[in-house]
Amino acid sequence: MAYLLFVICFVPAEVNPKLFTLEATAHVWDVSAAELSVSGHKDILLLVNNEQAFPSCKELLVYCPDEKGDYPGTPTRSLSLPEETGALFLAEVNGQHPPELVAVHGSGASIYQYGQSGFSRLDTVTFQSLFPSGSREPCFVPKAAQDLTGDGVDEWLVPVAEGIQIRTAGNVITTLACDIVSEIQSGESLYITHRLPDIHSFSLEHQPTKALAFLSDEFADFYWGSSWKEHKRIRLPMKLDEKWDASALMKDLTGDGFPDLVITQTRGTAQMYAETQVYLATEAFTFPEVPDAVFSEKGAVSSPVVLDVNGDGKQDLVFIRIPFGVKNLVNFFVRNKISIRAEVYLFDGKRFSPKADYHTNLTMDAPEGRARVAHSFGDFNGDGRMDVVYGSSKNSLSIYPGDQDRFLAARSWKSFEMPAFGTVRCYKLNENEADDIIFFRPGTAEATRVDVIVF
Repeated sequence: MAYLLFVICFVPAEVNPKLFTLEATAHVWDVSAAELSVSGHKDILLLVNNEQAFPSCKELLVYCPDEKGDYPGTPTRSLSLPEETGALFLAEVNGQHPPELVAVHGSGASIYQYGQSGFSRLDTVTFQSLFPSGSREPCFVPKAAQDLTGDGVDEWLVPVAEGIQIRTAGNVITTLACDIVSEIQSGESLYITHRLPDIHSFSLEHQPTKALAFLSDEFADFYWGSSWKEHKRIRLPMKLDEKWDASALMKDLTGDGFPDLVITQTRGTAQMYAETQVYLATEAFTFPEVPDAVFSEKGAVSSPVVLDVNGDGKQDLVFIRIPFGVKNLVNFFVRNKISIRAEVYLFDGKRFSPKADYHTNLTMDAPEGRARVAHSFGDFNGDGRMDVVYGSSKNSLSIYPGDQDRFLAARSWKSFEMPAFGTVRCYKLNENEADDIIFFRPGTAEATRVDVIVF
């Protein structure tokens, strides 16, 4: 009897998520979450704009939860943004919680402080950057502000023509050269585009400031030391001839503190071939000439995702493959559905499995126009394994829990009836172990609706 009681006590309780629908005043183009109101729960931030209005009417809407963690359907606070605003990010400017809101554009930034009565302008800063001005589809900039020196004040990482400028609100520290791809195209109109590198920061032993890595599709630039005066550039080891397209990502796969490289190259169209190469850093800023692992695929679009699948603290590879076979084409044109195959390669701390540890097939309705299939990975039941949420049909959002035998369970764990084309973001909105979901739908007929699922 005692043993039976022990087992019953450790049966996990059923998780009953809460669903909240937020209504915005205009089209929602991006979302974020931060603890501004110091309530123990994170507030939800919606960046909205009526892109057809002139002049544009950009706003930041803040939805503050109550003491139970329930979110209101209408905004608690709002902030009208300058027309020239192109993007937003949160930064600790004065060293006191909560962080400030920085609205940037090509010629500077406006800084706002959050208090009991809402936002108030703290400062205005003038500087030149590659941030857009007057964007009709503004967004939050990830990794734009980080505390690199440990003094409690965030440094800003601002894209400029020469590279990335490191600055605070009132002081320029340095400018670090890196691979920013700028292109110009002429036709009936002139188009100028900038491709910015991905930014990574990491700690080095006996170094007071964090090191920085800037990763483009061709180069990785590393900076470290006092005022980031030490620099090393490496050209990414592209191994395929007749390269059609390439992408790279940087993650610490081995847990030694140094970022490792994952490079994917794709060539062809109907006879598509994709190859992903993994290079594990032997020490800081040093990679082997021969890849530590190679994964290839024929006849499918293949994109790797790095995440901890089984909760062992090690980063694994999940390949999302969309086959170009006859069956998938018939499904698309006749049934308006697409099939996706997920393959998982587990990492044991030294090497990846030579063969896929898990295979899972998923079928979903194909989106139309600017809509996209909603999907994301997260631990939604708090068991430590990775789950997946995706739009299983155009009106149903489903969660499939992680399974130790097949990556994902055969049946969905939770399903929610709602318009299911859009963008899913995962955040920890409260203090429990489970991830939560913010689902928004930019560029669709449901662009003013945001659904929040709290576990």
